[in-house]
Amino acid sequence: MSKNTLHRSLLLMVAMTLSALAVAAPKPAPSKNAASKTPASKSSEPNAGAVEIKWSASSGLGYDSNAHQAPSAAYFDFSAGKNVTPQAKSGFFIPYAVKMEADKKTNLNNKLTGSASLDGSTYQSGLSNANEYNLDISGGMEHVLNRKGKVENTVYVGAVVGKHKQVYVDHDSGASKASTAGQTAGTDISGRYSYTSMGVEAAYKHRTGMIDYGFDGQYLINDYEDPVVVSQEDHTSLKVGADAGILVAQQTKLNFSVKHTVLDYSKRNARDSLGVLSVNNPLLLYTYDQIGVSLRHRISEQWLVYGDFDRTQRVDDNVGYNDYNQNKIGGRILFEAGRIKGRMGLHHWTRDYPNAFAFDKAGQPAKTYSGDDLKVKAELERTKNSAYWAELVYDAQTSTDLRYDYVRSIIMAGMSWAY
Repeated sequence: MSKNTLHRSLLLMVAMTLSALAVAAPKPAPSKNAASKTPASKSSEPNAGAVEIKWSASSGLGYDSNAHQAPSAAYFDFSAGKNVTPQAKSGFFIPYAVKMEADKKTNLNNKLTGSASLDGSTYQSGLSNANEYNLDISGGMEHVLNRKGKVENTVYVGAVVGKHKQVYVDHDSGASKASTAGQTAGTDISGRYSYTSMGVEAAYKHRTGMIDYGFDGQYLINDYEDPVVVSQEDHTSLKVGADAGILVAQQTKLNFSVKHTVLDYSKRNARDSLGVLSVNNPLLLYTYDQIGVSLRHRISEQWLVYGDFDRTQRVDDNVGYNDYNQNKIGGRILFEAGRIKGRMGLHHWTRDYPNAFAFDKAGQPAKTYSGDDLKVKAELERTKNSAYWAELVYDAQTSTDLRYDYVRSIIMAGMSWAY
């Protein structure tokens, strides 16, 4: 871990500690004037010691046209020095998602809160290499600093753990990835992208004034499976961010967000200015800075629209080989009337690498990517606690690095439950 990242981590931990002390500290007795703004009884508050649990689940059946994101056409792989004819694999899968949230009031202003979520996809008919899942568990203490009617200013401090499973595959064939280097050629390295994570997080939300805003931070240690014959993906992740929402008209709200992220790899080397990997190069360190702007407008009681713009800049701490700039623009439409809900989102994005080569081979064109993402989902309420749903996902990506030029369509339908 670099000294700069260590300093940032220590600062974040100190901030979390101070927040935790604020949560634990007794709240001063209210003055007579303040008492007039406090509810006369706690009848509307959950009883201290009672646990409130909410959960939701969703599952169904889906069809994936390109489960391993195989390139759209045959190409010459300059990094491997051979012609490649990709074989897209399609088939059915079962999507699933389960989430549970639990809150326990300890007094009027403090509560213990936690959540657990599991989501993923299980593929059928020999497509098990496309299986993946994400398990995340978090919990901590939330303290109400101030309240005004139904809105509150809160601070949260907690811990988070997770386990994420993804098979590292050859996109051209869908086969489990194997080493191609020297005497280790053929060694299975398919577990390279699976990892466990653990860390701490904190958040402050201000919701009682004319402007909604908040701050958040998270520090994670990500422990990846060790493929032995190639570099391991272990790294720490430090994220700090802020957001704000301003009501610019009666039916229109403008939202801003900023985020700063540092990924510090402990066992993976950076590329040099020619795109070459070497154990003699410094360890990899990426810094991301992201800004987001979203304009929300309610057209009517049934229709709500969003316009979105995001810009991300990544800096490669070594020689800047993998620096990139990414812009994303698009919109979303939400509809709700009676038992029917629907939403559609369409976004276009571009990513340019000013210093990197396609195929990471000097002499090839500059590395660039662009893509279009379309998501359409409809829900029909079945009962108070259940609904039918159907979803379409279209993902098209183009690149000067033809290994990552693909088109993928996913169609799903199923049921969801919430209690």
